[in-house]
Amino acid sequence: MAQSSFTINGTVLSQTDNSPIPGASIIIKGSTKGASTDFDGNFSLNVASGDVLEVSFLGFTTKLVPIANQKQLTIVLAESTNTLDEIVVVGYGTQRKSHLSGSISKVVNESLDQIATARADDALVGQVSGVNIQATNPEAGEAPTIRIRGVGSINASSNPLLVIDGVPVDIEFFGNLNMNDVESIEVLKDAASSAIYGSQGANGVIMVTTKQGKEGKVKFSLSTFTGFKSVPTNDNYNMSLKEWTAMELAANGKLSYATTFKNLLGIDHNWQDDIYDGGTITSHNLSVRGGTDKTKFSASLGYLHDEGVIITDDYKKYNLKLKLDTKVSDKLSFGANLSPSFTERRRLDGDTYGVLRQGPWLPIYLDEHTIQFVDRAYSNGKYANVQVGDYAMQDMFRNYPITIDGVTKLTSIRYSGDSNPYAQFNEVNYNEDRFSLTGNIYAQYNITDDLSFKTSLGGSYRANRDERYIGVLQHSTGADRASSRFRSTHEISLVNDNLFFYNKEFGKHEINAVVGISAQKENTFRTETTGIGYEFDYIQTLNAATIISNATSYEVDRRMLSFLGRLNYSFDGKYLASLSVRRDGSSVFGPDKKYGNFPAASVGWNAYKEDFLKDSDVVSNLKLRFSYGVTGTDAIDEYKYLALLETSSAVVNGSIVNAFNPSNISNPELQWERSIEWNPGVDFGFFNNRISGSVDYYNRTSDNLLLFLDIPSVTGFSNTDVNLGQVENAGFELEIRTRNISKDKFSWNTSILASRNKNTLLDFGTANGLISSLDTKRASEWINLVGHPISSFYGYVVDKQIPTEYLKDPWAVVGGQAQDVYVKDLNGDGLIDADDKTILGDPYPDIVWSVSNEFNIGNFDFSFMFQGSHGAEIRNMEVQYYYNHFNSGMDYDPAITPDQGFIQEKIFTSDIIQNASFVALRNVNIGYKLPESVLKKLQLSSARIYATGQNLLYFTADNYTGANPEAMHSYNTVTQYGYHLGGAPVSQTISVGLNLEF
Repeated sequence: MAQSSFTINGTVLSQTDNSPIPGASIIIKGSTKGASTDFDGNFSLNVASGDVLEVSFLGFTTKLVPIANQKQLTIVLAESTNTLDEIVVVGYGTQRKSHLSGSISKVVNESLDQIATARADDALVGQVSGVNIQATNPEAGEAPTIRIRGVGSINASSNPLLVIDGVPVDIEFFGNLNMNDVESIEVLKDAASSAIYGSQGANGVIMVTTKQGKEGKVKFSLSTFTGFKSVPTNDNYNMSLKEWTAMELAANGKLSYATTFKNLLGIDHNWQDDIYDGGTITSHNLSVRGGTDKTKFSASLGYLHDEGVIITDDYKKYNLKLKLDTKVSDKLSFGANLSPSFTERRRLDGDTYGVLRQGPWLPIYLDEHTIQFVDRAYSNGKYANVQVGDYAMQDMFRNYPITIDGVTKLTSIRYSGDSNPYAQFNEVNYNEDRFSLTGNIYAQYNITDDLSFKTSLGGSYRANRDERYIGVLQHSTGADRASSRFRSTHEISLVNDNLFFYNKEFGKHEINAVVGISAQKENTFRTETTGIGYEFDYIQTLNAATIISNATSYEVDRRMLSFLGRLNYSFDGKYLASLSVRRDGSSVFGPDKKYGNFPAASVGWNAYKEDFLKDSDVVSNLKLRFSYGVTGTDAIDEYKYLALLETSSAVVNGSIVNAFNPSNISNPELQWERSIEWNPGVDFGFFNNRISGSVDYYNRTSDNLLLFLDIPSVTGFSNTDVNLGQVENAGFELEIRTRNISKDKFSWNTSILASRNKNTLLDFGTANGLISSLDTKRASEWINLVGHPISSFYGYVVDKQIPTEYLKDPWAVVGGQAQDVYVKDLNGDGLIDADDKTILGDPYPDIVWSVSNEFNIGNFDFSFMFQGSHGAEIRNMEVQYYYNHFNSGMDYDPAITPDQGFIQEKIFTSDIIQNASFVALRNVNIGYKLPESVLKKLQLSSARIYATGQNLLYFTADNYTGANPEAMHSYNTVTQYGYHLGGAPVSQTISVGLNLEF
């Protein structure tokens, strides 16, 4: 044998792109001898003629290679078409995909880091069924709204839990992630999967696993892209003065005094062009990864600059990532990872609606021509000292003599007292700096081959500082409104997990178990100070303020102690079962209600492994599964169960003294909000998994809702916190993935995702039928009615518009519209009153879908994704501003207008309820990989150049007039959702990038 053995050298390559596969396993079949490939895919092994090499690597089909007398081998592995053995990250561990009995979706970062976004969560849009990610305020660096399977809570948060490398953190930490560091993202959607996180998993869990080093040579990666962001002009608003003039001439044969005055100014521009000035987005990332069989490491450095699309909008992010895993011995291993980041953001102060309603005739700055029309005598010479270069304001253009048909009239064209639109943004410095840190350290000891213990300490820290200075030119009243605000917030969270893991295979049985204890502590401290009385902008700090109008601070703590356990069982890979339980104790509840129990169970049947299917040429995967679980939430403010005190003043013995009053009614019975969910599902694969996917139905009922209940005012309070009410979310989810063509030089894959969720209020206690508004100035109404979604629009149904001839002065405002409308008498009593109001729609989509296609043609690759949302509606309050409903000239004339009893203001009607459906070309990506011959000359492992586009096409419903149907104003609450007013528009981005490995 010694004489017939010899050394063979080989290289293992990927069939897809001919790139080396580091870490591939080469075993002499039937023996324990083997080797693994290095960073360049090379290996060396002592073999004998007649041996058979078994070559394998995760994600590739295992290949058998017989040995004759070869001294050199090149082995090409094809990507595996069977994803059933894919490893999926679950709560506190991993599991083979074939053994999952819950509803979990996985996204591998193959190209997500090439999408030109400032945040990692924006790149997930359309990637997972059942997850709705809305760009509710797409300013640079602003977080989207993420909902998994709908909204199940009313006063508590509906945000999912984010877990980064095992550390649970606030969802906002998505903004601190560098997508280049992300290996994969798993979404735990059903209660059986997320119940292991107990109360924290009530709204689903998003698990992020970051990249780690691999055995072999040190590998460097450089990725960079630069793009330009822009906003298409919204033709629904900001009609040009030229168009308005032509319309007025066509209607009346002559121009009004006001329109004549506006034309004399000689200005006709679109404020969208000035406010939505566009910007660039740039990203640079460098990483180094490597290791040995004992120690693996990963480090990366990232920088991103997003200028946004609105003036003053700007965002910068700096990232550092360090990750180390080492094996001290066969028994002991430990590791650590640390991810600090720092962001600088100049935020948009206010909203765009007040700016974009300004007329196209108003200049930004006064020049030699427009200054002659300023009424310098107005209001005792208020504008007597204005100069060329000063901001122009509507209020300046009053009492100018206009002559028409020989009749001269002093004409004013002012209809807004606001300052110049450009000044409203440009004269505010609203800056936010944020330092964030996440990380953990762990040690694991293998007690036996099957039993191990792991302890870890992880956490997050966030320090925010924001400064907001309103300059003396920002408001029309000048220095009277100038102010500064300084706010500092520190948040720290620590979590300690102590876990035992047991993994055992015997015969056809496989057991996987975990039990442990988790303890978490959170602390938040904030200070805020406001100063007023600024006379100039040279010094913007508090020492220049004449009055400190506000100075506050507060500190809160919350803690949680948890006991958890899970048992997964598989028999013959066919029959699956999983049981879990978590007991959470939270400090936000009273002494007798601190603990909540959250059990879950799921079962699965891999039917494709049965005799009647295992030889099928059609069915390659068929798994039936069912899950049931209970989760809960404590996501409310701290100390609600106590009677809190607030400062007040009192008169004692004729003198005013400081005192304390209770601010709420204590409720020691306040307890966990609970969600019960059941979920049948089917995973399928046909024709060697050329067609694969899953179908899920779920029903989640949330009860014991944490509500503000209205109570008699004789108690001294108007409401109190109680557990009352039920909300149901039910729906379907569909994922279909197809490999349409798989050739050496050409491949085409398609993914189709769709989800439908129906939200229903089942019980609202004594508040059922509550009618409310969230903006007292624009008091549109919502209703919370059992049998309907949590939040439904309420009001009158439009019958017809008021004809122009009945308006007082229909040409007073460029692009103006009447603020009133005729409504329907629904009950037929001849009167319009509250009995004629009805539900006008709701803000929740009926279906959200996406279709992705990926092509590989030689060294070229091309992909695109369309995403759509249908059925949601919004209350578009923008129209009242953009069409200037406030102008008295647009009011109807009571002297001549008929049927005035059937007229209502539009904001109380279906007139401003608009269809928020859309279809968007979310992503387009085309790339080219440099051929092997070029790479060798450049001494590179791989190189790819690419170009991408986001939202290049964006189609909205016919009756939608805004710039972003996903946008929601900060006023929105769960019971009053769908309030659409201003905000950043959907932007288009075109970028080019480069990825290098060496």
